[in-house]
Amino acid sequence: MTAPPTVSAPPRSLPPAVPALDGVRGLAALMVVLTHVGFQTGEVERGAHGAVLARFDFGVALFFVLSGFLLYRPWVAAAAVGRPGPGVRSYLRRRAVRILPAYWLVLVVVMLWPARSTLTVSSAASNLALAQVYTGRLLPDFTQTWSLCTEVAFYLVLPLVAGTLARHRRRRAAWAVLLTVAVGAWVWTGLAAGGALPTRAAAWLPGHADWFVPGLLLATLADDAHRRPEGRAGRLWRDFSRAPGALLAVAAGVAVLATTPLAGPRTLAVTTSGAAVAKEVLYAAVATLLVLAALVAGSRTPTARLLGSLPARWCGRVSYGVFLWHLLVLDAVRSILDVPLFGGHALTVGLATVAGSVAIAGLSWHLFERPLLERWSRPVSAAPRQTGETGIERAGEHDEQTADRGQRSRPTA
Repeated sequence: MTAPPTVSAPPRSLPPAVPALDGVRGLAALMVVLTHVGFQTGEVERGAHGAVLARFDFGVALFFVLSGFLLYRPWVAAAAVGRPGPGVRSYLRRRAVRILPAYWLVLVVVMLWPARSTLTVSSAASNLALAQVYTGRLLPDFTQTWSLCTEVAFYLVLPLVAGTLARHRRRRAAWAVLLTVAVGAWVWTGLAAGGALPTRAAAWLPGHADWFVPGLLLATLADDAHRRPEGRAGRLWRDFSRAPGALLAVAAGVAVLATTPLAGPRTLAVTTSGAAVAKEVLYAAVATLLVLAALVAGSRTPTARLLGSLPARWCGRVSYGVFLWHLLVLDAVRSILDVPLFGGHALTVGLATVAGSVAIAGLSWHLFERPLLERWSRPVSAAPRQTGETGIERAGEHDEQTADRGQRSRPTA
C-alpha cells in the first residue's frame, strides 16, 4: 500500500504579535504634542531640553516608518504563500473610512474656531480635499495636517508598487529600488531647501519617501527571517534580537546628534540644504532603529512590556484623534491660562494640552471613529490565517488597525 502523500504546513511568514508597536505609536503622538508645546511657548530655544523638544518632531518619521511596515505586510504575506495581495478597493475604502470622517469633523471645528479671519473659500476647499500641502493654504491650528496629506499620498501609491515589489524573485533588486527611492528623497529635500523647488515641496511624498522605505524594508526582512530562520535574514534577525538595548542606545546617540546645529535651527528659521538633508537622514535612522528595537524585543524587555501595556496600547489607538485635536486644545489652553505665543509656562501648558488632547481623542475614538470602522470597513488581507495566528500575524485587518494611528507634524506657524 502506498503511503499517503505528506501535506506540508503553509509557510509561516509572519513574526509573532508585537503589542509594543501600539505603544510606540502613542509615544510618537506624545512627542508631536510636546514639540508643538515647546515651539509655541518658546521653550525650544531654552537650554538642552529645548533642543530635545525641538527634535521631538521626529515622531513624524516614526509614524511613517510604522505605516510603511504595517501597511506593506499584507502584500509580503500574500506573496509568501503565492496568493494575490489585498483587494485595492477594500484597502482604499478602509483607509478612507479611517482618515476622512474624523478629519472632516475637526476641520469644521477649525473653520468655526474664533478669530478665524484667514479662512477663505479656496483655503477651505484645499483643506477639505487634503490638498493644502500642495496649495500652501494651511489653516491656523491645523497646520499639522501637512503630514496627513503626505501620508494619504503614500496610501494611494502603495497599491501601485507593493505587489510588484513583494513578488520580486530577487530580494536584492527590490531592496536596491527602495534604497534608490530613499536617496532620491534626500536629493529632493536638498533641492527644496536650496530653492530649486518650491519650499512647500519639501513636505510632499517625494521629500519624505525615505521615512516610509525603512518600514517596507523591515517588513521584508521580518518575512524572510521567519520563513527561512536559518538563512541570512534569519541570522541577522537573531543578532538584532540579542541586543535590543544596543539598538535603543544607537538610536539615542543619533537623536542627540540631531539636536545639534548639524540638523539646522530649532525654530522655523531658514535652513541650508545640507542641514535639511542631515535632519531627514538622522530622523529616518532614529525612527528605523526604534521600530526595529520594538520588533525584535517582543515583550522581553521592561521597555517593551511598558509599551505593550494596556494603557500604552489604548493611547496608541486614540493617537489619530490626538493628532487632529491637539493644536486646537493647545490654542484653548494658552487662551485660558493667558499665555501669549512664546510666553513660556511650558510645563503647565504641556500637561494641560496632553490631558485635554487625550481626553477628546478618547471620546472621538469610542463614540465616532471606532463605530464607523466597525460598520464600514472589512478585512483587506488576501493572506490565509494560519493556525495560532493572532494580532499582527493577521497580515491585513490588524496591521491596518495598528497603522491607524495619530498623524503628526513638525512645528509650523
